[in-house]
Amino acid sequence: MCGNSAYPPVSWVNSHEEIDGVNVAVMRMLLEPLGVTIDAQQDSNWRRCLKEVELGSVDMLSGFKTDQRQTFMVYLDAPVIREVIYLYYPIKHPLVFSGWEDMAGLRVGVLMGDSFGNEVDAALHEYPSLEFVSTQDQNLLKLADNRLDVVPMGKLSGQLDVHRLGLEGKIGYTETDVSDFWYLAISKKSPLLKWLPFLNQRLNTLLQDPDTVAKLVSQYRQKYHSDLGLNTGSRNQ
Repeated sequence: MCGNSAYPPVSWVNSHEEIDGVNVAVMRMLLEPLGVTIDAQQDSNWRRCLKEVELGSVDMLSGFKTDQRQTFMVYLDAPVIREVIYLYYPIKHPLVFSGWEDMAGLRVGVLMGDSFGNEVDAALHEYPSLEFVSTQDQNLLKLADNRLDVVPMGKLSGQLDVHRLGLEGKIGYTETDVSDFWYLAISKKSPLLKWLPFLNQRLNTLLQDPDTVAKLVSQYRQKYHSDLGLNTGSRNQ
C-alpha cells in the first residue's frame, strides 16, 4: 500500500518511511482476516504512489475520488472520512473566500498529484498561477516567506503541519465551500480485486459504529505528534 504523505492524521509517511494514519489503520483492519502480508514502506511522493497503483506495483491506497483515477483503480463503496478543504495564506495578506474565482491572478501552491474533486480541479487550472511541489512543507514555507499567496489543504493536516513547522503567527487560514471524502481504492491490476465484495462488506460493518473513525483520528493525531517528537498536548482542532 501507499498513500499521500501530506495529510496527517489521515495519511502521512512516518519516521520509519512507512505510510501511516487513519486510512492505513482501516486498510489493515480490512485485510487482516484475509491473512494478507502488508508492505507499507514508501520512499516516493504522492504522484509516484498514484503511478505505482496504475502500474499494478502497489495494490491499495486511499485518496479523493476523481474520474481520472477511476480509469486505473476501483474505489470501495463507503468513504472513510470527510476532509474539509481550507485555504492557507500569509498572515499579513489574509483572504476571504467567496468563490474559487477569487484566486484569479494569485500564486497557488499545489502538491503534485493532489486533487480536490473534479470541479475544484477545473477551477484551479482556470484561474490562478499554479506552482507544483513534491511536499506540503515547501508550500507552507513559501507562504511564510510570501513567495506564494495561497495553498489549498485539508483542515486537519494543514493545522498540524503549520504547528510542526513552527509557522503559527505567520500563516492564516479560511474555510472554503468544499469538502471531499477519503476513499480506499484497489489497483485494477491487483489480486485484491477478487475480494472486493468482502472488503466492501467489512468496511460497512466497521463504519456502522460512528465512534470508529473519531477514535482513530484522535489516536493518529497523537501518534503523528509522537512520531515527530512534538507536544501531544498542543492545541490542534
